[in-house]
Amino acid sequence: MADRDGTGRGGAGSGPGGGSGPGGGAPSAPAPARDPPSAPAAAGARQEEAEQDAESPVSEPEPGASADADSKNIVCMVGAGISTSAGIPDFRSPGTGLYSNLQSYNLPYPEAIFEIGFFKKHPEPFFALARELYPGQFKPTVCHYFMRLLQDKGLLLRCYTQNIDTLERVAGLDPELLVEAHGTFFTSHCLRPSCRQSYSLAWMRERIFSSLVPKCEKCQGLVKPDIVFFGENLPSRFFALLESDFEKVDLLLIMGTSLQVQPFASLVSRVPTNTPRLLINKEKTGQSDPLMSLMGFGGMDFDSDKAYRDVAWLGDCDSGCLALAELLGWKEELEELVRREHAAIDAKGGDRDGGAPQKPRGDEAKDGGHPTKSLGDKEKAQSDPKKSLGSKAKAEKEPRKPQEDKDKAPSDPEKSRRGSEEPPHGTGGTSQN
Repeated sequence: MADRDGTGRGGAGSGPGGGSGPGGGAPSAPAPARDPPSAPAAAGARQEEAEQDAESPVSEPEPGASADADSKNIVCMVGAGISTSAGIPDFRSPGTGLYSNLQSYNLPYPEAIFEIGFFKKHPEPFFALARELYPGQFKPTVCHYFMRLLQDKGLLLRCYTQNIDTLERVAGLDPELLVEAHGTFFTSHCLRPSCRQSYSLAWMRERIFSSLVPKCEKCQGLVKPDIVFFGENLPSRFFALLESDFEKVDLLLIMGTSLQVQPFASLVSRVPTNTPRLLINKEKTGQSDPLMSLMGFGGMDFDSDKAYRDVAWLGDCDSGCLALAELLGWKEELEELVRREHAAIDAKGGDRDGGAPQKPRGDEAKDGGHPTKSLGDKEKAQSDPKKSLGSKAKAEKEPRKPQEDKDKAPSDPEKSRRGSEEPPHGTGGTSQN
């Protein structure tokens, strides 16, 4: 992974500021006092120092270095790309994404399967698709368990997920640290405003796998999982927490999302101007363009001369998290966590409850499961993971704000609660969602 040299690829492992972890390293000691040089000597010294700075590579973290040197309030923004290695398809990948494989449902257009108006009239296609993608059939990925490690080490402030697959819960993330921005299968409600009876994941699963359209036991109204469809508001928890979270965040880690869905995508512009932002994804995304900037939407800046804090590590999310864990000295711990948790899921015959957090490390069986693939077993990412994110110095100008989806969303997500402009991504996005 190269440093931010115009390629936009970089630093999965070294942290912001070019230090030893996500938070960077300790500042260097001040130089000893000395007599001031003469004016010509000072000018020459400044020129020599500038030349050395231009030639020096960005510092690399030492193996085993602490991740909490600076960053203690990490916010993760994740999308469908973190779940594709679990076998859950994304939405947009040509040929394999959900939108490319919905012909059998006889929809007027692919997105209709996630539109609330269409669902109320024709719920059958959605529930047929839900049988194929229902939580409890998949295991969390390396990326999910990397976030679990951040939590266990006291570094995770919050995880904002677009996914509806509940794999963050299965991986053991504390629900208090989780914002399911596009809702979840974990609970369901009757759609009748006068009723709104709540139902559990087990209740919904029983009906879906019995090929029944779920009907409310109190009023016989249609029952829908609490995932956000087109035309619905995002959960109130999303708006309630984002203001305080994005004032505190000192590292924004964005994984497996195309940053095309508003208002979720606009969160990248809400962090402080000196907060580093690391994208782990198969392609660069969320970048600014002049038109979006004029409309008040900033974004990621990987390549311009003014780029100072944004880095894109290009590759699959599991490989990116393994590279980052290796640089932090956590790789063996992460691989052992994946093996242990997968073994526990296998021992239960799969996670049939779809979201009960696993017990803390050490409480489960220590052997068995599926070994995590090492970094060498995966295709090399396009960038060198050992370069740092670059300087954390404040920019002279406010960073530009993220690009908007084609369906325009309001610039301030708090002021507009009209909901997601895309379907829930817990099955998926490509670039990944």
